[in-house]
Order: sequence, then C-alpha cells, then structure tokens
Amino acid sequence: MNPYQYATTIKDFFSTDENAIIGILTQTNAFDSKRTTIASWKEEISTLKTALNEYKVEDGFVAFEYTIPRVDGRIDCVIGLRGVLFVLEFKTGDTRDINADKEQLLQYVTDLKNFHFESYDLPIAPMWVVPSADVPIARVMRPTTNENIFGLMSVCDTTISEVFKKVLTSEYANKVKVDADNWLHSPYCPTSNIVEAARKLYANHKVEDINRSDARGEDLIRTTDTLINLINQAKARNEKYLCMVTGVPGAGKTLIGLSVATLHQNEEHSNRSVYLSGNRPLVMVLQEALARDARDRSKVKLEQELAKIDDKNEKKLYKKANKVSMTDIRSRIKQFIQPVPNWRKEYLKGILVSGKGEEVSFIKDVNYQYKGEGEFYIPYDHVSIYDEAQRAWEAKENASYVRKKEKHLSNFPEWSEPRFLISCMDRHPDWAVYICLIGNGQDINHGEAGTAEWIRSIKHFPNWQTYAPSDILNDAEVAKEAKGLKINYLDHLHLSTDLRSIRAENLAELVNSILSMKVDTAQSILKKLDRYPIRLTRDLKKAKQWVKQNARPNERYGALASSKGQRLKPDALVLLPANSSETEVIPWFLGDKTNVNSSYYMEDVATEFQVQGLEIDWAVVAWDADLRYSANGWKQFQFRGSKWMNINKDEIRRYQINAYRVILTRARRGMVIYVPEGDNEDHTRKCEFYNSTYNYFKQIGIKEI
Repeated sequence: MNPYQYATTIKDFFSTDENAIIGILTQTNAFDSKRTTIASWKEEISTLKTALNEYKVEDGFVAFEYTIPRVDGRIDCVIGLRGVLFVLEFKTGDTRDINADKEQLLQYVTDLKNFHFESYDLPIAPMWVVPSADVPIARVMRPTTNENIFGLMSVCDTTISEVFKKVLTSEYANKVKVDADNWLHSPYCPTSNIVEAARKLYANHKVEDINRSDARGEDLIRTTDTLINLINQAKARNEKYLCMVTGVPGAGKTLIGLSVATLHQNEEHSNRSVYLSGNRPLVMVLQEALARDARDRSKVKLEQELAKIDDKNEKKLYKKANKVSMTDIRSRIKQFIQPVPNWRKEYLKGILVSGKGEEVSFIKDVNYQYKGEGEFYIPYDHVSIYDEAQRAWEAKENASYVRKKEKHLSNFPEWSEPRFLISCMDRHPDWAVYICLIGNGQDINHGEAGTAEWIRSIKHFPNWQTYAPSDILNDAEVAKEAKGLKINYLDHLHLSTDLRSIRAENLAELVNSILSMKVDTAQSILKKLDRYPIRLTRDLKKAKQWVKQNARPNERYGALASSKGQRLKPDALVLLPANSSETEVIPWFLGDKTNVNSSYYMEDVATEFQVQGLEIDWAVVAWDADLRYSANGWKQFQFRGSKWMNINKDEIRRYQINAYRVILTRARRGMVIYVPEGDNEDHTRKCEFYNSTYNYFKQIGIKEI
C-alpha cells in the first residue's frame, strides 16, 4: 500500500477531472468515504486548483491523505513546490475543535522533520485551511529557528493564494529540489537529535520500580542486565538472537521493554532499538502518559531556572527559548514506542516474493520508486522489542491481511507475523536481536498465534540463536515445537513476581486457580491475600461505593468486563469497542475526576482489549452471563442477535478464559466482583445464568458486601 491515497504532479493535478480524483480517493476501505468526506475532498480540490493556478505548469507534486512512515496520523494534503514543503490541514465542516486540530497539524510537521528522511533539509510551511472563514490578512509566519519550519499560517479561500506566493518568493524557496517519488516513498529514519532527545527523556522518567532494592527490583535488574548482555554479545559476535521474556501479569515486562529500548539509543554506535506492541491502546496510553509526565517535569525545571534570573527581559528571553512543546515531546516518544502494524507496514514496502513452497523468501525490489540515499529495505533498528508477543498473528490471518492491503504482495505466502518480523530483522547483514515479551495465557483474540508460533517460526532461520526461560515448556504446544530445537535456557528471562504491589502478591496464582476451578487451591491462596482485598456483590451501587471509599485521592478506579459481556447494558455499563480510538482510551486511563469519559465515572467499561498490559488501582469487575459456572466446567457463550450462543470452538473458548484472566489481574490494590442478580422477565438475563457463578465465588471464600 502506498503511504498516500492520491498523489501526482501539479501539472497532472490540474489536468485531472475532480471526479476522477475523488474516485481514486474512495477506492480503498482504508479511508472514510461518507458523503461529508467526499464533499470535503471536493472543496479541498477546488480550493487548491484556484490557489495554485499560477504554478500549474511548474514541477512539483500534490499528495492527499499522506501517512508518515512508522508514525500514526494522516495528513490531509502535502504539496512540494520550489523546494518548499507545504503541509495542509483542511477544516471544511465542524470547527469546534480548532485548537486540537491545529496542534495535530504542528505534530505532523514535527514528525516529518524528525522521522521522514527526505524532509530533513526542506523548509516546511504548515497551513491551516478553512475555506469559508474570514481571514482578511495573508500573514506568513517566517521560521524562527534553524529547522526551517514556518509558523502555523491560518488561511481561507481568499488568502491562501497570497500565502503561497509570499512563501514561494521568499529566500527559503528554490534552495533544494524535491524529487516527488523519493519524497513520497521516503524511508523512516529518525534524526540523531530526536534519538538523543528520546534517550534523555526516558532516562529522566521515574523508574523507581527498576531501582527498588527488594526482591522485585532485583528480579527486574537481573532480567534487564541479561538482555543487555545478550544484545552486546550479539553485536560483538555479529550474531542474531531471538530472546523470549515471560512473566506473570504485572511482573514488569513492559517496564523492562521500555528501559532496554531507551538504553540502546546511541546513534553513533548503531545501537538502535524500538519498543513495539500490537496492543494499540497500550501504545496510545504509554505515549501520552510519558508525554504528560515529561511536560510536567519540564515545566517544573523551567520555573526553577526562571527563579534564578532577576532581569525581566533576560527571564522573558529564557522562557521563550526554552518553551515546553507537547508536539516536540510526543515526537520524541514516538521514536522509541510504536505500534507493530506501523513497523510491519514500513518493511512490507520495496519487497518482492521469490520462490515457492519451502523455498519462498523475500527479496529487495530493485525497481521500487524510492531512489534516494535513505535505507528502505533494512530495518532502522538493530533491536526490536515486541510486547504482548503472544498476540502476534498466525499464518492465515497475517497472509490474508497483507494480500488485502498490499497490492504488490497479492502472492504473499502463508507466513505468520512472527516469521515475517524475524525475516525483516534477518535482512541486517551483521547482527540483530528480537526480544519477545510474553504474557502467559493472555492471547485473547481471533488470529493470535500464541507463544508457540515464535518457536515454530525461528526454525526457518538456522543462523539465529534462541534464548528463553525454561518455564516456556510449561505450555504443551511450545514444548512440542521446541523438540529438536537448540534453545539456550536462561531462567533470568522469567519474571516470577507481581511488581505492582506487595498487596497483590499471589494474585496471578489465585486467578489461575479460579479459572481452572481448583477450589481448594483458590481457598488456600485467598487466605494469603490478606492485604489485597477482594469482595463480592450483586449490588452495582455498593460495588462502586466500595472502590471509591477505598481509593486514595491519587488512585484510579474503574469498571472492567469481558468484551463478550454484552448484557451489562441494563446496568448502564457500556463496553468500550474492541477497536477503541485515541479519544476513548486516553481519557479513560488518564482523564481526571472531572472528565466524564474517564474511568472514574464507571460508565464506560474497559475490556481486555483496552486494559491488557495496563493497570488501575481499584476495579469493579462486572461478570456477565458469557461465562457461567457449572460443576462440569465453565459454560461459555457469546451474544448473537438477541440470544446467547454456545462457544464450541476450543480456540475461542481459550480466548474467553484468557480475557477474564486479564481483567481479573488489572487492579494493583484491590477489586470487587459484581455479578448481576439477573431478571427472569428478560430471557437474556435469567437469574440462573448468574446464580451458580456467584455461589462459586462464595464457596471460594470471597467476602460479600
């Protein structure tokens, strides 16, 4: 798939009919083609053809819906003309979120400058275009730094032409020639400045958990040191390693991944690394939480420095020179925290399938459009860290997705995501390390391959060595795949202790015993959890009151449920969708008590898809009729139409149990399990659907409220 939805020369843009352009823009399902969107595109095309009329025979290009490589977000329009890059964001409809949209435009510009190889040396002019607005003056905000970035310029349909003219006749124009193909297909390549800034940002982040002196901290340090030693060894010996890290929920796998990623950010020594996750909510929350923390710390530091300056003018100049910018901070964080799909998409570019059957492989496409000096085939990173690696796609799911999305790879072989990702790192001519952070028993969705697929995949790369803890053999499928494969077992690669709170020690064991229906074991473990309160209720109001009363002022609480718990609606518990957007997930996890979309309101309910890899302090776990206790084992259902349907497929049954494993291990300090009373007048919520489950928890010994 191209990184743009429509791109052409300026000459062809003018000679192409508007409807033909709209047709190309709506060809793929990747973009919204509602009437309002089509109307917006028409207005954008019309506005640009009028504004660029005097340049219609010049060399240059126009691109709509452009995605920056490995960075989320999509730019409305990019224009390359006379050596200047214009980045345009149009607002043709509702203008209520002007500030947020302008900030997003500035974020695009910052990300282009930091990550887009062909944009490093180009002057960039961001333009906020509201065609119908009243903007009487065509002001040009000239660059104030040495990065050649113009200030954001607001224009309408009557002033946009004048702004183009002023920029294109300024001293910033005609300094460099922009090659359209090279720019449009530019590889991802962070600047050395952003690499160092990212390293420093995380180095200053609060990592008390890594530095703690108790057994939990020692566990993390041992695992981190083991990984760093393996990375250094691979580099020194020019070898390639697959390293697998396992751990109980809350053991600190994500913390280790972030720490290792940022420790290896030395551009000079080619120690390039990235933390990846296929769990988009996790990526979104991590990026934003780190950004807000960095902003707050920067503000405190700025105030401390300003307090040392007596002269008012000097203080003003210092404040201006050291302004805290969230766009800069977010860009730094994107350098080392990224979604797996973005990474995968970047290295699906410029390749061809070679051979058939067992001999199939990928080769570099020598005819690929990009002919610049950047590297598009070999990954930028020598070290890739995949969090929640058990959720990587199996072969059919991965192949189906790639064939559908990448037109040049319609013959993509049935390779799983692990096999393809390892093959990408195998392109390095010298050394590479792939680190898998694995949550045991936490694959939760259709098409997720589980841990065994990584073992299955590494067999195709005999030049790679595998390092893993011996506990991976506890998984029967992994043990089967591991037969005949030489694995270097290092038990320091297993994290056995829940890091979140001493109160929650043994929680993972309790949850496993509950889901395995080992009543005696569960009763025994529950007695050890005297400092981690677990309660049981059939009164939702009491459940909410309980978490509110127990939570300290700075602690977060919220409601959780299985994504299959579709009959919680009568209790006004609304499940967040599996593919939640940034505007849904970030407020839920980071919003304060005044934000109605935050977890504190306990109206929007997070499921396993939002909370896997993340935590809150106190949880109301709502247990619906999708999972019902019986003496013969769990009865498992999913809601279809207007009734519950039995789940018979083993794979889906496993995902559902794992979903409950996830939501039952998300609270750091305590939880209350809410099992509805049911309603015999509602055939989907009969009391019998819930009673046996409630009595099961009582039998285990969970106290009622």
